[in-house]
Amino acid sequence: MNAIPLVALSCCVALLMAAAGGYLVRVRMPRPPVGVYTSGDIAVLCVGVVLAPLLYLKLPGVVVSALFGLVLCLAVQFTLAPVCSGRWAWGLALVAAGATAACSGHPVAVRACTDVMLAVAVVGVANLWTQSGMRSAHAAGLAAVLSCYDLVATTLTQVTANFVTQVQGRPFAPMLVLTGGSPPVAVGLGDLLLLVLFPLVAAKAFGRTAALLAAAVGVVVTSAVSALFALGALTAGFPLLTVLGPLIVLQHVLWSRRLGGERTTARWRSGTDSPTPRPDRLQPDPALTSALSLTPPTGLAPGTWIAIADGQILGTGNSPGLARRAARQRGTDTLPIVRQL
Repeated sequence: MNAIPLVALSCCVALLMAAAGGYLVRVRMPRPPVGVYTSGDIAVLCVGVVLAPLLYLKLPGVVVSALFGLVLCLAVQFTLAPVCSGRWAWGLALVAAGATAACSGHPVAVRACTDVMLAVAVVGVANLWTQSGMRSAHAAGLAAVLSCYDLVATTLTQVTANFVTQVQGRPFAPMLVLTGGSPPVAVGLGDLLLLVLFPLVAAKAFGRTAALLAAAVGVVVTSAVSALFALGALTAGFPLLTVLGPLIVLQHVLWSRRLGGERTTARWRSGTDSPTPRPDRLQPDPALTSALSLTPPTGLAPGTWIAIADGQILGTGNSPGLARRAARQRGTDTLPIVRQL
């Protein structure tokens, strides 16, 4: 296989990562009213990704192209909306979709127009997920599930091969395609989205160094697979996520353990460098520690409640309320800590 398109594919992946990173730094997307990401949201997303190709294989190719065209048009619009006005964003998205559909029958033009729309959509979707609060743990979980699915769909079954055959050459195909042929020099939408997404999530969760490492790992994996195709060691579709997914999980685990957690979106927006400490690393309250370690005087019956403030026992009683009341009667302005003997 010609090495030039393969090198160009790795360069395109790197450029998309850089574009997405620049978008993350300079553009703040409006947060959709969906709350925060949970494990259930990631599970639903994984189910959708797994079932979508199976559904599309049951539909006519024209219908599949129309569905992907609608999705790409919407993605291009919400990606461009924060950059220009909403009307301009809609206009550009509709023009791009119309031009892509009009090029049907001209393979090179279809690939070029679809690639541009796909690149803009991936930048927007990755930023939307990142800026909406997707955590590194969520991205790692998504990568783990999709790596297993990619292995099954691409290597153990013909799902991916049949899907590529169905959409190849059509407008709005969910692949970044540089050349035709069998196999084409291309990277699938799911692979491309995770390649671009994880460096953004790593930047938010762990900082610039983690983001650069994630981007470098993605480019190296893409380049290594391209080199295997150039050398003839690979001749059919390769499940890229089976390599990339475990590396994403490994990076998440290493950075989480090294930094003690990951930054929340709020801490990232405020410019806070340190991540939110994990519960097992929170420091105990000194006042509570002092109250628990205080040795009570002799003579108090077991079961008595004592109210402690400023390192002293200020009140006692047969219930927490009576102990606090006794402390207030002594004129303390500090809210006492109550414990039972």
